[in-house]
Amino acid sequence: DRFMKNVRQSLKEANYYEGHQELRAIASRLVKQKKHERAIQLLYLGALELCQYHQWGSVADLTTYMINIYIDEKMPVTVESKERVYDIFEKLATATEYYPRVYETAIQWSIAADRQAGVAESVGDTQMHHFLGCILRGNARYTDAEQHLLVGTPESPAVLGNMLFEWASRTSCADYGLFAARGVLRYLAIGWYEAAVSCWKAFAGRLAQALPDRVQERSEAVTKIGPVYHVQGHELANFVQLLLLAVERSDGKPSSQAARVLAELRQQYVPLFGENAQTASELIDAVAAKFFGVVVQKQQS
Repeated sequence: DRFMKNVRQSLKEANYYEGHQELRAIASRLVKQKKHERAIQLLYLGALELCQYHQWGSVADLTTYMINIYIDEKMPVTVESKERVYDIFEKLATATEYYPRVYETAIQWSIAADRQAGVAESVGDTQMHHFLGCILRGNARYTDAEQHLLVGTPESPAVLGNMLFEWASRTSCADYGLFAARGVLRYLAIGWYEAAVSCWKAFAGRLAQALPDRVQERSEAVTKIGPVYHVQGHELANFVQLLLLAVERSDGKPSSQAARVLAELRQQYVPLFGENAQTASELIDAVAAKFFGVVVQKQQS
């Protein structure tokens, strides 16, 4: 419309601040008039225009304003509403200073929408988490990507497994299994065995390709985790496989052979986590409770 033409002209003339403020003012007026859809569309189009000029602070501000309208008006998470956010996410992803503010607001919106729908315990929209995780992985922001992929869709674990291998290969880590365990232990700790297996398979495939002299198949038995390898010099990679096999064979009883194997694995391998041993032990406690019926008594401080 005429207003957007004026904004485009302002931006062409490098009047970025003026264009940004005009968009905000009109959107605020529309919200007061209860014309929320028009306000949302205006902010969305305005943010896209500002993306062309790399005005990331303004893009983040307008996008956050748009998402806050979603929250204030209790708008559900729909394909259309998410697509608006995704469009801007993709363009904004390299602006590390502003990106977190926008995606954190979007996740809060999806959590609020879930609660409105009667979901008491929600981490937010899983597809949004997956999308964010993939975008962040593409920008090598591995720690941030990991948090989203751990609560994403059924496609997320394979993405995480591949990403953890990339991450390991970019570090001086002596044991790649430390990175595989980041995903596998956390998925198991929340009771998502299939995700843990998918994560390991993706990681193991990359590991076997990268280190063919160190990765040897040691069992032809059919297992859910695929081939069982011995990985020379990467003991925690062996631990991850043995843990997954123990879970596969568990009947949920604390007196089972699988539960005894878990105790042995804990004793043998947790010290190898070094400074991460406490975190690893706590995650194994959660795995023990979820799959082996073993409740570890916490010491009273």
